[in-house]
Amino acid sequence: MTDIAVKITAKFALARDVVAIRLAPVNPSDRLPAFEAGAHIDVRLTDGLCRQYSLTNVGDSEAPAHYEIAVARDAASRGGSLAMHDQLHVGSRLSVSAPRNLFGLDPSHQRIVLIAGGIGVTPLYAMAQQLCKQNVQFQLIFCARSAVRMAYLEELRALCGDRLLVHADDERGHPIDLDAALRAQPWDGVYACGPTGMLDAIADITVDWAPGVVRMERFTADPAVHAPGAVFALELRASGLHTEVAANESVLDAIERLGVAHSFSCREGICGSCEAGVIEGTVDHRCAVLSQAEKDTQQMMMPCVSRCSSEKLVLNL
Repeated sequence: MTDIAVKITAKFALARDVVAIRLAPVNPSDRLPAFEAGAHIDVRLTDGLCRQYSLTNVGDSEAPAHYEIAVARDAASRGGSLAMHDQLHVGSRLSVSAPRNLFGLDPSHQRIVLIAGGIGVTPLYAMAQQLCKQNVQFQLIFCARSAVRMAYLEELRALCGDRLLVHADDERGHPIDLDAALRAQPWDGVYACGPTGMLDAIADITVDWAPGVVRMERFTADPAVHAPGAVFALELRASGLHTEVAANESVLDAIERLGVAHSFSCREGICGSCEAGVIEGTVDHRCAVLSQAEKDTQQMMMPCVSRCSSEKLVLNL
């Protein structure tokens, strides 16, 4: 889908080192695509940078006049968050993708806990809005090292009331006890977004829970996803091209080496931009995007990190 030309119509502080940015079409007659809670957009910056940000204004999602995102300043930024904070201002123009949702709410979940760590609150703020509108039972647990860095905190207090549990490490003197928080209720849906340590802890606590109950959105991939693997043959059926994927080469690298342009963004298996259809082969799934059920179909893969555990992989490219 063609990118959308937008301009920044508002930029304001939400918390320390966190800003909200509103994006509206450059052409006022253009319509922004609708979206649901959990959706994100690709924001294309200068110098080829592309970053993904969750949409927070889900209350306007059916006919949005603008998109709203929240961006935290990252001291270890590779350029994205610093550009959003320091180089872009009201009136700045850029392009964004249509919304994609890899972290949507499952309508079968009726007792839900949302767990946010720091800026990971952005998709969960949207989910809280949607759940309130649908009158679904939920609790939102909002954790951060410091309360002054909690984006949308006052909005969440007004929205959620006693369904919001706030835990700031600097005020409590210790990290939250996630095990106690998760086992306090018979949740049938857990949605979590935040730093790797928090998500890994949740995964350990819920390792024996039923499939599909726990859903996570990660900021960064586990370094293990880039571990070398066996050499295998690659065929791009639609292009009529063949090659071998080296042990330390990604499938996406091999696709590009063959001269085939294929969409990508994060190269870490967390954004879903590079999804490719699988015609033949057993995929060694390493992404954090596809559900286990989707992985089991062996019909799609994220070639930026996933590999092949059979002798040959055939993609519909």
